Amino acid sequence: MSDQVVTEQVNRMVLPLRQTPRAFRWWLAGCVLVLIGSYTALWRWAPGPDLGAIVRQPGALVLFALILLADLYPTLPWMRRSNPFDDYILSTPLSIAALLVFGPHAAVVFIVAGAAMTLALRMKWWRVLLNTALWGLQGAAAAGLLALITGPFEWDSPMPSGAMLVITVVLAVVVESLNVLLVMTSHVLIGATVWGAYLADWRSQIAIGALSLTAPIPAVLAQEQPALLPLLALAMVAAQYGMSAVSSRTALAGSDPLTSVANRATLLARLTDRLGQQRRSPEPVTMLLVDLDRFKQVNDEYGHLAGDRVLVEVARRLEEATRSADVVARFGGDEFAILLATGVSARTAEAVADRIRAAVARPIQVQDRMVRVGVSIGSAVATERGSDAMDLIARADAALYVVKGSRPSEPLASAVAAVGTGELAPPGGALPPGDALPPGDARPVGDARPVGNAAAGSLPTSWTWEQPSWSLTRAATAWRAGGATTVIRVRPDS
Repeated sequence: MSDQVVTEQVNRMVLPLRQTPRAFRWWLAGCVLVLIGSYTALWRWAPGPDLGAIVRQPGALVLFALILLADLYPTLPWMRRSNPFDDYILSTPLSIAALLVFGPHAAVVFIVAGAAMTLALRMKWWRVLLNTALWGLQGAAAAGLLALITGPFEWDSPMPSGAMLVITVVLAVVVESLNVLLVMTSHVLIGATVWGAYLADWRSQIAIGALSLTAPIPAVLAQEQPALLPLLALAMVAAQYGMSAVSSRTALAGSDPLTSVANRATLLARLTDRLGQQRRSPEPVTMLLVDLDRFKQVNDEYGHLAGDRVLVEVARRLEEATRSADVVARFGGDEFAILLATGVSARTAEAVADRIRAAVARPIQVQDRMVRVGVSIGSAVATERGSDAMDLIARADAALYVVKGSRPSEPLASAVAAVGTGELAPPGGALPPGDALPPGDARPVGDARPVGNAAAGSLPTSWTWEQPSWSLTRAATAWRAGGATTVIRVRPDS
């Protein structure tokens, strides 16, 4: 496998820093230097009480503790499933509230908030540094703007509520806009996304940013009734737990109950959304359809519970062979679909298909024995704007059956087939004249002969195959006998 393919498979955000792109390393260094310079300027020239005076205020320590709680509570084991780190971050309005109450020097809480969660989640050291720098820069920009707006304001007296509302809107816009710009630039430079894909979800980003407008609530409590601030802790815990529960239920509603991968409805919704994004960012959208081979044989020989076990394991291996940005879904029966991440090249799609074939080909333990299944994979790519989801799936489905029909025969010691819809034929596909086996006809073809006595017009229970060069074909799929005396059990269609 080429270096390019391996690189595209790896999650860039967990790489050692030395393996990240040089442009990203320069960006990280620049962010840290600007952070140091901006906070040095704040501490020297910004108005208002300094950090020592701030921590002596009655509500300061409680507000700072709430900021830490907002960042650390989502990292607890029972909360990590919802992963709110990329969604609603409750420490943002609390940090803005600290600025409104204690002045520009309180911007240091942004640095603390930026470091807290990444440290708790034990991320790479450079991820901690990056997040700390990005959050710190947002706080420095908000503090500098606050100093310009308030001018000679005496921070010993409370800020009027009318002014607080207006300043909150301004600071929220600055903080959230910088957050999008800085985080997007970091992800693009490291190669984790592209500009268009990151901005495509702008409605959700606006909704998340609107949470910052609640900053006056903790600000007023910190000013007037700091003893009531702990009640906000209960509200935050309840809100975050509720978001986690909603997230879990939403995930369950959109997943296949057997395999736990996405279900068909979720796949269609994601595909439709991805194709809609093509109108703004013309990135190719690639769909793979994966159909299991020999799955019916497992079901027939070992039962449906064994078949379910195979489906669960195959789903797990599909997720293992794809990236977190890809969508793996159960499309129906023994068929899966994979929506690859935006902008995947044809070469990468083929590499993904190769990994899937290799992963599924490994033996699967069913009860007390090992079974093997294979996969047929069809793919389709939408490169033009206005593509239709069902049309893309139909093209992938057509490609899948071309693959199934053109596959060479596979060795098999025994097979279960529906003779009512098939025929005995040599490998080249041509039948000797008059030797076809129509439905219900028990006449042997070539050197194949029925075992036991078969009444005229009935199907024998099995055939002894004495000529291994012949195949039993059904629906354009052929199995070649593996030996001179292979026994093929014959069952009519049910």
